[in-house]
Amino acid sequence: MPRQKKRAIKELRSSGFRAFQPCDVRYGGGHFSNMKRILILLLALTAAFFALKKWGPGTLQKITQLSPHAGRQTEPQEEPQPVLPPTEPAPVPQPDKPEPKLAPAPASAPAPRIVAVDKTAQVVVLCYHRVEGAAGGALSIAPELFEQHMQRLKDNGIHVISMQDFLAWRRNEKTIPSKSALITVDDGYVSAFETARPILKKFGYPWTYFIYTKYVGTGSKSISWEQLATLRDEGVEIGCHTVSHLSLRETRGKTPDAYDAWLHDEIIGSKQLLEKKLGIRCAVFAYPEGRYNAKVLDVAKTAGYEASFTVYGQRVTHGAPTDRIGRYAWYSKRPQDMEQALNFNGPLSSSEDEPPAAAELAAAMLLTQPMNGDSTTDTEPLLKANLSSLGAFDDKSLTMRLSGVGLVAFKFDAENKIIEARPKQPLKPGEYTVVVSAKAGDKKAETQWAFKVVPATGLNATIIGAERSPR
Repeated sequence: MPRQKKRAIKELRSSGFRAFQPCDVRYGGGHFSNMKRILILLLALTAAFFALKKWGPGTLQKITQLSPHAGRQTEPQEEPQPVLPPTEPAPVPQPDKPEPKLAPAPASAPAPRIVAVDKTAQVVVLCYHRVEGAAGGALSIAPELFEQHMQRLKDNGIHVISMQDFLAWRRNEKTIPSKSALITVDDGYVSAFETARPILKKFGYPWTYFIYTKYVGTGSKSISWEQLATLRDEGVEIGCHTVSHLSLRETRGKTPDAYDAWLHDEIIGSKQLLEKKLGIRCAVFAYPEGRYNAKVLDVAKTAGYEASFTVYGQRVTHGAPTDRIGRYAWYSKRPQDMEQALNFNGPLSSSEDEPPAAAELAAAMLLTQPMNGDSTTDTEPLLKANLSSLGAFDDKSLTMRLSGVGLVAFKFDAENKIIEARPKQPLKPGEYTVVVSAKAGDKKAETQWAFKVVPATGLNATIIGAERSPR
């Protein structure tokens, strides 16, 4: 065997290649084909050796990456990851809708403020009309006397409060001094603006002005819308006093439907006009002459007034009915009424749970002859009243008085509750007030109405004279 072949075989054996034994390497037959395969393998290995040496590590790395099985044994085995639930895709903001903003965390709600309301406090409500002295008639007060009234409130420790404070007290939202007063002025006379206003400013007193809208801007004695706007800006409470200032119980010449429509305009329409003209909320109402009936009360409630006022003076308690709050009205022929207010010693109002005082009902619902505010040419008029609205009272305590005359003898029909009388002497032309009083339980019930006697002229004088002549 040639020396080169022996050396090749020896090298193969030393490398651990034992596919063939030396005896298998022969020149003939099938053994030669095996040798031929070995030589081809050696040549391939040699060529690969020199090729790898020439290409370098970079080329080898590229070849390794191309091989699908390359490097499998050297790759680190990744630890199995936990299976997580699929996440929802993030919302895509719409172009025409703003992205929702996260609301701030709610702050802890502040503890409600507890107001200690003095429910034992009492209020007197003063009512004036004109501040012009005697020239303004029986409902007018002299400016000097008006100022004295304001000073007496201060001297007697009576605190004047605003209407809004009064309403807040009634709603249990605010307390008031134990002795308080409201000052109100009715109708719409310009003297309230020109005379009463400076005096009230001097004392720093808030006040309420009840307006009947038909009178605004009608002459030199009436207030204008511009002046009302000034009062509004100064903090004066503007209340409603109907459209025409006529008695709201007057149904003469009206069908039931016409009466309902008229009440709606007088009570609700006037409120809407004041609110529109002045840009305010009209919260309070005053009945003309203090007179009302059940239907009037219902319409006032529908209108949404927080409080409605009569002219029956009383010390108003926390539980007094809101739809008939009494006021002490200045009347020059009965100055003693206002004295009760200034001295804070008038009767107490009833509560919401109690029926209204008999005298209060009578003042508002009494049917009289002559009618309250009417004029007559009869110098010996029949004075007549239906006292049914007084409720139960002691008949023996009943009295009738006539201003300028005194006690008047009367007849009383106990079954129909009708009292009537006629003056013994002819009355002179002028204003007269009839006062009827009685005891109702432990309370004194008193009511009154006024009328005028005017001179008769022409045919009326002849007729009256004939009626009075003896037959």
